[in-house]
Amino acid sequence: MKLELAKSAGFCYGVRRAVRMAEQAAAEGRACVMLGPIIHNNSVIEYLASLGVGLIQRPEEAEPGTAVIIRSHGEGRAAYEALAERGCPLIDATCPNVSRIHQIVSQAEEAGRQVVIIGSPTHPEVAAIAGWCARPLVFEGVQALSDWLEGEPERRNLPVTMVSQTTSTQIIWDKCVEKAKKECTNLKIFDTICNATCKRQSEAQALAARSDAVVVIGGRESSNTKRLAELCGALCPMVVWIERAAELEPSTLCRKASIGITAGASTPEWIIKEVYDKMSDENIEIEES
Repeated sequence: MKLELAKSAGFCYGVRRAVRMAEQAAAEGRACVMLGPIIHNNSVIEYLASLGVGLIQRPEEAEPGTAVIIRSHGEGRAAYEALAERGCPLIDATCPNVSRIHQIVSQAEEAGRQVVIIGSPTHPEVAAIAGWCARPLVFEGVQALSDWLEGEPERRNLPVTMVSQTTSTQIIWDKCVEKAKKECTNLKIFDTICNATCKRQSEAQALAARSDAVVVIGGRESSNTKRLAELCGALCPMVVWIERAAELEPSTLCRKASIGITAGASTPEWIIKEVYDKMSDENIEIEES
């Protein structure tokens, strides 16, 4: 058996930056907490907790004067205002790609445009983007967008600015763009899917197409890991989604001639290595792509 490791597996720039900022704050001995999990990986959150980085879910839970780390997914305007009122210094670990979207939608609404966000309504990144607007619309895919446009014909003439969740799937975005271009008469489109996301997804698809099985590593709350598993599942007969090596039962893969491995953007290198080493110990021939 051969195992092929995707080159782009693991931490993206924004996640690596956020974790490094949290580590630095802890190393400086600052009293600090994360406002929500800084990334979607429980093992990393536990690691940061061991360094003394606390976790809160709402700005109101922050003790006055305590430094608050804004997670990589970002936060809405209201969170920044609430923390400022409590006198909490900010360590803003928002991914720069996400911060750019905040600027786009804020400026669009100031100009009187209708902001449309393509993404998962419950995802923290999408909630944060929406938090920079007073009346955003969030659609998970082309069907929801179509339903809105067809609900009232005059909506086609609204000045619409459309952005995407950075970890969305390219095909979902492309279908929404195609629909909006056909229907909307005053449209501005910002393709805000992260380049690293596109690269990771395309690599995973190519890997899945030439493998008998694919192991996808990442947290269950990670949207981009879920999408990797879905994309691989469409091209490969067996996809195994795990968070840690302990969940992997190599015997389920023993009859597979070729096994691919990829990981979501919130998966640290040490967890990938943990899985890699476990499979290597099972005498699987390792081959990096």
